[in-house]
Amino acid sequence: MTALELQDDLVKEVERILKDVRTRKVSGEEASGVTGYRQALPEVIEDEEDSSQFFPYCIVRLNDAGTEDDNDPWHVRVNFFFGVYDDNRKSNGHQHIMVMIQRVADRFAAEPLLNKKFRAQQKMEWALPDENTYPYYFGGLEIAFSVPKIGRREPKYD
Repeated sequence: MTALELQDDLVKEVERILKDVRTRKVSGEEASGVTGYRQALPEVIEDEEDSSQFFPYCIVRLNDAGTEDDNDPWHVRVNFFFGVYDDNRKSNGHQHIMVMIQRVADRFAAEPLLNKKFRAQQKMEWALPDENTYPYYFGGLEIAFSVPKIGRREPKYD
């Protein structure tokens, strides 16, 4: 089991958890759910594409990891970055972000095990930006997951 497997499983899980969240695309049409991306949004070609096409989204970014000793698993910090578009002049887009953050946090607080392989640690942190980014809204959640690692092997001598 690797951190990359964790990332793949988390993208699928976030898409499942948020499949019924209703927002809008920049084009104005209704969007149901979010698209999950690994590590970053896809690159856009200047003048041909616009990064706003990816809203609503969740980026699952592997941040860093550490382990204490032979018996300790990897502790992988994962950042979830959420983005939505909401051109309603009441500036309520942060509510969509908070619903997403809360659903993901609640899922791993209540059921920390993911696919019988990875365990969410109970310490979680979330944040919203200080500045007004209307009509785009953003937020983030950080959770560390325990990821099993291969134990040490004794060398074999002939």
